Parts: sequence; structure tokens; C-alpha cells
Amino acid sequence: MAIRMGRWDCPVCGLKGNRGPDTHCVGCGSPRGKEVIFYLPEDAEEVTDADKLQQAKAGADWRCDYCGADNKATNIACQACGNERNQEDIARSEKVIYNHDISEQQPPPTYTNPADNKARDRRKYRLVVWSFVLFTVVALWYIFKPRPFEVEVVGHEWERTVEIEQHLPFVEEDWQLPANARLISQRQDVHHYNQVLVGYQKKTRTVRIQTGTKQVKCGKKDLGNGYFEDVYCNKPVYENRTETYEEPVYKQVPVFQTKYKYEIYRWTLDHTAKASGADKQPVFPQETLPNNNWREGKRGETYTLILQDKDGKQYREQVTFEFWQQKNKGDRLQAKHNALGGFYGLSEKGK
Repeated sequence: MAIRMGRWDCPVCGLKGNRGPDTHCVGCGSPRGKEVIFYLPEDAEEVTDADKLQQAKAGADWRCDYCGADNKATNIACQACGNERNQEDIARSEKVIYNHDISEQQPPPTYTNPADNKARDRRKYRLVVWSFVLFTVVALWYIFKPRPFEVEVVGHEWERTVEIEQHLPFVEEDWQLPANARLISQRQDVHHYNQVLVGYQKKTRTVRIQTGTKQVKCGKKDLGNGYFEDVYCNKPVYENRTETYEEPVYKQVPVFQTKYKYEIYRWTLDHTAKASGADKQPVFPQETLPNNNWREGKRGETYTLILQDKDGKQYREQVTFEFWQQKNKGDRLQAKHNALGGFYGLSEKGK
């Protein structure tokens, strides 16, 4: 696998493109430093010199724990301060950078970006907006939170309903004849279709088949000493082939059943009778039915208390029959409203 020489940029003088293995900047002489990140230019040539290849394969550089200077893997003592290497001196990390991962290819900028001011302004703007939103939420909560107040019962209202149904004939069709229906006619009709296999048809299709693998360059390995080594991955090799297959052929076969046409009587809503009042003597509406083809159906009832606050403002509240019947004019109850006067109804203990 090919080895190529990387580069690094000086964080002190800004000189770009120092040779990867150099531990000091050729422009200002400053040591490479622990924050420096190696990168590989796109046009980096393959290293063929035997000494440089040996240096590249010697291992990652190590950083002196005392002075912070970078040293070659073969150095047994720091070339900057003379301290012998020990377990406190940590080697630079080796890492593989795949072609789709560009996060580690270029060193981070070592200067202040003017765009940072714009980013800071955007953060301030977001802070103002979120502060306004929070203030609005708190204000709305304060305005619309339920507040207890006292109301007086000043009236009662009730309404009761009875659905009036008529027994009417209907003509319908179905695959079953109801027991209480009068048959008008019957016929054979298609109920559904069955899918029946009648044979096979030869067809051809193109399929993609893996025939092997090949090695392709898929990234590079930072050796931690200024050199990079090409990384290869196995890539599948495919081939398009034509194959013959048999496709089943189906026929839709109708299935017949007897369909019935019949007359059947059903109870159907004709109208709803209503009775209402403003007293405490609710009754259901009474309606004289013409004959046995009419009947009373579902019943309904609602009960409403007329309430009034100390300022004379009235409210209407639907309650259960038992509660409605128990309350008399002049009774005082607890209710809830908001700061704008919106009525939330009687409190839990008042319903």
C-alpha cells in the first residue's frame, strides 16, 4: 500500500504546507505543537525513498509530557528538552479516514472568523425571541387560568324529547333473505371471482449477480507522524445476466350465487317531539299516534341552571337532573372564570 507525505500549517506564523515529518515550522522555527492536525493534499506524491518509508513505518510520533514537543517514534529522549521518554509521554493517535469522511482531512482554522460576530448576533436574536415567547406564554396562562367566583341560581330550564318512528316498507337486495322479509324476486348474479391457474408463460429478465470482488482505494490512514498510508477496501463486482423463467397465468372465474330482492319493514325516524319549560316540573311530550305503525323511540333530556354573578351577568350551565332538581332559586354556588370574564362552568364540587 502506497505511503504519501502529509502537511501541517503553523499556528504561530500561519505558514501553510509544512512537511508532515518536520517537527518545527520552516518559517518561524516554532515547534509543531499538540493542536496541529496533519492533512494530505490531493496532489501528494507516493513516497519511494527507503529512509522516508522506514521513518513512516516506525510508528506514531510521541509528545513530551514536560515541554509538549513532538518527537519521532525512534527517539528515546525529547529532542527539545532532553527528558527521557516514559509512560507519561503519549503517542499521537493513528486513525483511518475514509473517502466519504472529510471531517478530519483539513486542520481547523487558527484565526478568528469575522462570521463569528454574525453567529453571536443570531444567538442574541434567538434569545430575545424565546424570551418574548416565554413571556407571552406566562401572560396567557395568567389571563386564562381558572379563577373561582360565586354565582346565584336565578332560574331553571328543561327540555325533553321523544323520537317518533314509523314502520315503513323498504325494497332491498342482498345475498341473504331476512326471516321477516317478503320475497319479490331472485336471480343468479356474480358474487365474486376466483383466480384459477391456467398455465405458465416463458419470459426473460436481466438480473444483477455478484461475480467476485476487487480492491479499491477507499481512504487513507493517518500514521500519526506526518505520513499517510492508502487504505483499500473490497468492492463487489457485478455482472448483468439474462435468465429465462416461467410466469404463472391466471384466469378470473366468476362465482355465481342467488341474489334476493325483497320488501322489509323497518322502524324509521319521522320526527322528534319536544317539550320545554322554565319551571321544575319537567315532562316528556305526549303525542297521539295514528295507529300501530307508529311508536315512540329514543328519549332525550337536558337540564339547565340560570346563574347570575354579583354584577348581574348571567350564565347558563347544563347539569345532571339530580343536581338541577336539588338547587333552588337563591342558592349560591362556586364557579370558575378567567381574567377576561370567560365562563368555565361550575366547579367540581358544584356539579
